[in-house]
Amino acid sequence: MTTQSIATYNGSCTGHGTSLPSIHHPGFGGGTLSNCPHSPTDSSIVAKTVDEMDPTTWWPPERQLPDSSTQVTNVVINGKIPILDGDELIPHSTPTMHTTKSANEDCTNTEQTPAYHCVIGTAAGREPATGHKRKAYATSKSVRINGKYVARVGDPLGNGTTEYPCKSVIAGSSANVYIGI
Repeated sequence: MTTQSIATYNGSCTGHGTSLPSIHHPGFGGGTLSNCPHSPTDSSIVAKTVDEMDPTTWWPPERQLPDSSTQVTNVVINGKIPILDGDELIPHSTPTMHTTKSANEDCTNTEQTPAYHCVIGTAAGREPATGHKRKAYATSKSVRINGKYVARVGDPLGNGTTEYPCKSVIAGSSANVYIGI
C-alpha cells in the first residue's frame, strides 16, 4: 500500500461474503440431518469456517465502533479517535439464513437456520449470534500513537483465525490526514 487515509472510528467496514443463502443440510454442511424434527440451532448442524461460508453468507458493512476500552483517547484527529493496531471493534453480525432439512422414516422437517450457527466461532465452537470479533491489523509501520501503529483505510479487521476471522477491511477514515508505509 502507498499513502492512505488514517483510520478513525467513523463510517463502516467494507463487509464481506455474498448474500446467496444456501441449503446447508443437505448440501454444503453435509447430508440430511437424521434427528427429525430438528431445531434451527440443532447441535448436529455442521459449522464451517468464515472462509468456507463467505460464498453463501453475507456480513454487511458494519459500523466502525470500539468494542473495548483499548482505543486511544488522548489523540483526536478532526474530532475522531484514530484506530490503532490491536484495537477491537464491535462484532460483525450476519442477517443471512440457511435452509436445513432433517428426515427419517416418520418425519420430514425444514428449518431456517441463522447463518451464524453454521459458522465456526468462539461460542461453543460456533460464531456468536452477535457476530464474529473484529480487530484492526495495521499495515503501516511508519506512524505510531502511544507506541502502537496507526491503522489506515484498507487495513484488515481479521487475521483468518477462529478468534478473528473477519475478512472486511477498514473503510471509514479521515478526510484529510494521510500516512504512508
